Amino acid sequence: MRSFTPWAAALAIVALLCFPVPSPAAPQTNDADKPAKSKSIGLGDIVVRGQVTSEDLQATSATVLDNEEITNRIYVTPLDILKLVPGISIQQYHQGGTASAFQMRGFTSCSHGPDAAIFLDGVPLNETDGYADTNIVIPEEIERVEVIKGPASALYGNYASAGVVHFMTIKSGDFTRFKARYGSFNTQDAVFSMARSDGKLDQVYTGQFYHTDGYQDNSDWDKQNASGRLTYHFNDKLSARVGMRFFNSTWDAPGYIPQPVYDSRPESAVSDVNGGEKKRVDGRVDVDYELNDSSKLMFYGWGYDQDFTRWYQNWISPSQQEGQNYGNERYFQRKVVGTGASYNYLGQIWGRDTSFVLGVDYMREDDDRERWYLTVGNGRNKGSKYQDYNIVLNTTSVYSELDYTLFQPLRMILGGRVDMFSGEMDDKMPSQNYDLSGPNIFSPKARLIYTVVPGWDVFANYGRGFALPTDKNLFVDDNLNPAIRNQYEVGLRAQPLPWAKFMVALWRLNTTDDIQASLDDPDQLENAGETRRQGVEVSADFSWENGWYAHADYSYIDSEYLDYISGGVQYAGNELRNVPHDIANFEAGYRPEQGFGGRLNLRYVSDTYIDSANTRTLDGYVVVNGQASYRFKKHYVLELDVVNLFDKKYSEYAGYTNGQMTYAPADPLSVYLTFRVEF
Repeated sequence: MRSFTPWAAALAIVALLCFPVPSPAAPQTNDADKPAKSKSIGLGDIVVRGQVTSEDLQATSATVLDNEEITNRIYVTPLDILKLVPGISIQQYHQGGTASAFQMRGFTSCSHGPDAAIFLDGVPLNETDGYADTNIVIPEEIERVEVIKGPASALYGNYASAGVVHFMTIKSGDFTRFKARYGSFNTQDAVFSMARSDGKLDQVYTGQFYHTDGYQDNSDWDKQNASGRLTYHFNDKLSARVGMRFFNSTWDAPGYIPQPVYDSRPESAVSDVNGGEKKRVDGRVDVDYELNDSSKLMFYGWGYDQDFTRWYQNWISPSQQEGQNYGNERYFQRKVVGTGASYNYLGQIWGRDTSFVLGVDYMREDDDRERWYLTVGNGRNKGSKYQDYNIVLNTTSVYSELDYTLFQPLRMILGGRVDMFSGEMDDKMPSQNYDLSGPNIFSPKARLIYTVVPGWDVFANYGRGFALPTDKNLFVDDNLNPAIRNQYEVGLRAQPLPWAKFMVALWRLNTTDDIQASLDDPDQLENAGETRRQGVEVSADFSWENGWYAHADYSYIDSEYLDYISGGVQYAGNELRNVPHDIANFEAGYRPEQGFGGRLNLRYVSDTYIDSANTRTLDGYVVVNGQASYRFKKHYVLELDVVNLFDKKYSEYAGYTNGQMTYAPADPLSVYLTFRVEF
């Protein structure tokens, strides 16, 4: 097993700072990543949950992606946007509309489990088991994505211990945009977006139609997505916003193919059984009132209604007979409402720059969950029901954060939140009721940022987070304790030249009572003693006035069980599953205002163990993607994307079923042509 040492960090920093670059011209900067605190931020920039998060997050290793960075790329699912963030690896399941997972800070069930909080315009996407479907996101409608590593921010609580991904949409503007794409596997993607502003009323509308046959057999996927946001400014102090979203998706899925099939014919499917469908409607209302030039009140309410059906059956071994129970049909109906309010201050106290937020959130989740057996040889015809229960979970949260300039080079950010849980579960099989009162959990946060010289900021932070047992386990398993997670991080953000930016961060995240699937029974959870995750992240960005740019990042992650006994076996010293040691990205490109442009992107992810015993391994990979583009008459762009340029055979996910490794093959060499119009 490899160990984390300061030498790995030092080597990465030296290599990064020595990165060769062309001669500079005039600067191009990304406001979201400015190392120095911007004085142009005002109360109008405080949206969704309160506080000017892009400023406060300079005291962490958080990444903020803007619209230009994310829109002109090819994604299997919108979750692939996170490949642009240092230290994140994707477990892309390639199962149509089923949410995939990602790894962040050494936690591997993010978005398909309880380790990361996912939001879209302040609406939490996580369900009672942590599952969060980002397929409802349309990349073209996103203004920015904030990715917070670890439990650093007081604005987020449940599910946020590995971090937060917050997608924030465009709220105003004056444009008309259209994208039409066609490519490999009969992939068709059309997106229309329009924004209008007349001083009083801001309107933004986006619609998407998407279809693909998919690389593997039985991989058809259709989705229709539409959203709208209207903001009315009654006067200089009072404004209100209404947002709506409609989503429909149906898909077939190939399942996870066993090793011999993966080796011989990776485009195969397990069968024609797997697939699903989802319908979702959601809405949000915001009211903002400025008390004075430095104070603002925010009130918000939201809700959504969702139906989700999934058919799941893994590959069938020769020992399984026709008519045997194997796999299941899952039906989830979910109704959620939430509300909240916050007070925000942005001004000066005792002559020092100060921002402050105090807020309260309430959410009520009402989930109906049913499962039926599927049987071998009977396709999607469901057999006997074996699960039927309803969960009502109430979450009340109070949070506060203070950002204060102690003296001109040094800012201190102190915060904390209390999350309180209650609810009930009605289990119909067998008939039994459960009540939940608590836990109530306090999570303190602290950050410092020190400007050594203009353009050079040193930061340090501490944050405590937690993870609850999920779904039924929260009500039934009295022996499960919440996992408590403490993160420590130090780092440097630097912009030594107008055209060059660097970031380096060293972090450690310790967990007590970590919740893991039992090795004896993967359907049962248990507290896995203590775990430690730690690592280093470095990144560099260069840009020039003539349109050339380059980006590089490298992350090293070390994770291990410190104390874990399961089935009488001690796993202390073993590595955590699905956590790669090394993740690296490099991209260089040319973005002219008119004429030919392009980019080349290389991504490397190292081998990972897929089991806690460290006996089975998923191979790492290097994949190269490229794009050539032509911008003409300012408003029109034609793009040719080549994905997996060297036709690398690899999989971002592996499992173990019926005595064999199983895989979800990544797409081979594929080509896409995109036409964009913007006025």
